[in-house]
Amino acid sequence: MQDNPMQAALQPYVKLVQSNMELLGRYSMSPEVMSQAIANAQSLFTPGHNAPPQLAQLPAFAELVQAMIRNYTEFMAEVAQSSVAMLAQGQAHWIDQAQQATEGAASAAGARARRAR
Repeated sequence: MQDNPMQAALQPYVKLVQSNMELLGRYSMSPEVMSQAIANAQSLFTPGHNAPPQLAQLPAFAELVQAMIRNYTEFMAEVAQSSVAMLAQGQAHWIDQAQQATEGAASAAGARARRAR
């Protein structure tokens, strides 16, 4: 467990962003996407050619979407685990505080009883 609770809470978000950035980098540099991008760039110089890019039909796009869904699923699991851990820590903290308050009240009551005698 990390020492800083904020760092532990933010870790799933950081991991999701890093994973998705890595996926997008891989996707944009894939041979399929590069050849499609070159074809689209060349078509800009062809008069009367206004065909929209077909990137969504590439197998690399399907792989990208699947990997991003997998990243998001892992992210949700990590957020849930982090939340449960934070709740457990909070519960332990409040139990400890209640015990200390009870002990303090008991010692104060004992001191008053001794003074009254």
